[in-house]
Amino acid sequence: MNQHIHLIGIGGTGMGPLAKVFLEMGHTVSGSDLQPSETTDYLIQLGATVYFNHSAANVNGATRVIYSSAIPVQNPEIVAARQRGIDVLHRSEVLAQLLNNRRGIAVSGAHGKTTITSMIALCLELAGTDPTVLIGAHFAPFGPGAKYGRGDFVVAEADESDGSFLRYCPEVSVVTSIEPDHLENYNGTFETLISSYRRFLGNCKPGGLRIIGIDHPVAASISQEYDGVTYGFAPHAHWRAEVLYLEQERSVFRVFRHGEFFADFELNVPGRHNISNALACIVVCHHVGLTVQEMQRGLRRFTGAKRRFQIIGTCRGALVVDDYAHHPTEVAAVIKAAKEGWPSRRVVAVFQPHRYSRTKLLFEEFAQAFREADVVIITDIYAPPPEKPIPQVSSAALADRVRENDGPQKVYHIPQQEEVAPFLREWLSSSDLVLVMGAGPIWRVAHDLLV
Repeated sequence: MNQHIHLIGIGGTGMGPLAKVFLEMGHTVSGSDLQPSETTDYLIQLGATVYFNHSAANVNGATRVIYSSAIPVQNPEIVAARQRGIDVLHRSEVLAQLLNNRRGIAVSGAHGKTTITSMIALCLELAGTDPTVLIGAHFAPFGPGAKYGRGDFVVAEADESDGSFLRYCPEVSVVTSIEPDHLENYNGTFETLISSYRRFLGNCKPGGLRIIGIDHPVAASISQEYDGVTYGFAPHAHWRAEVLYLEQERSVFRVFRHGEFFADFELNVPGRHNISNALACIVVCHHVGLTVQEMQRGLRRFTGAKRRFQIIGTCRGALVVDDYAHHPTEVAAVIKAAKEGWPSRRVVAVFQPHRYSRTKLLFEEFAQAFREADVVIITDIYAPPPEKPIPQVSSAALADRVRENDGPQKVYHIPQQEEVAPFLREWLSSSDLVLVMGAGPIWRVAHDLLV
């Protein structure tokens, strides 16, 4: 039955993919956002109506209204929908309906969710299974990270940031790693977050498969509580990867299953962390019945999701890379991938801290994350509403702390991101690789460098 579905914040990373799926299902789709974006342009071309304001009138005619955790409950569209008796649902409730009613594959964890989900989706798509896909980033084959398929599988990221992933009951549950983050939504304690992961794993359908990465200690200890499958570089992992070689945008690795040789694989994205991501994809694809050749072909064709070690171009001969890394482990992994792939280049790390709460909680970890970079530039903290500044927590303090460590030759604090590109243009050369990192609007620096 055709419905009129209205999405508040339709341009968001979680909402844009849902909107695309609803359009492909044949529903009438409208939405609101505060400014145009690549996602809203794409959805308008597909037939969505998008309003660039938040107003009660925007929900006129809607049969369902969908919102995300980023939308406050007093939003005029939520208020109007409730007053009119329109169905109002959180994004995760809708995603749960899609995931739980078919063969759901849900990927959770502190790192690698988007990349692993994209890899699985591409392998399933190229194998002809016609999956439904929901990814939290633009991924070339599926526009803003989504497609509606008529096959059995639904592949989606399971976001732990607000606890909404507990609504999912998938056939396959993946946990990549567990690290302290988003604790503002977990009573400020890591233990509460860990127990949520336990509940997520407990929600796996009977007869389903739990897949846990054991290169991270917390996930490794939890893996012993479940009858599931483990993966990683660790010698005792059920599925183990061994690096054959790493070079620039290419990685080759060998996979062992229960100690026996399984197959060799080639990736066209750099870094040891992406080999770990590919290994999780291989375990999922093996469970659902893909052949080794289908997995090899899909992974060879994978060139990365948007803002995941995305090579943007060059500036004065320097290679410019944009990445979403906003957690210390991710920052260190991206810098390491650059050093391993391009050993002769100087790595210039440009970082915009994301949220005061995260910067405070992980201050020491961030200070250590830049050790392998040669030059570090830190801009002011990006804090999306409703977050407020925290006294004594600043990017200037973080820059000072990074300076105290062995590692980077130079550390700069440049508060305004608009001033970073002009500063870099003065001295970059062909012996440099610039990594622009962060979850906020820092990506603009990478693009400004190419102008």
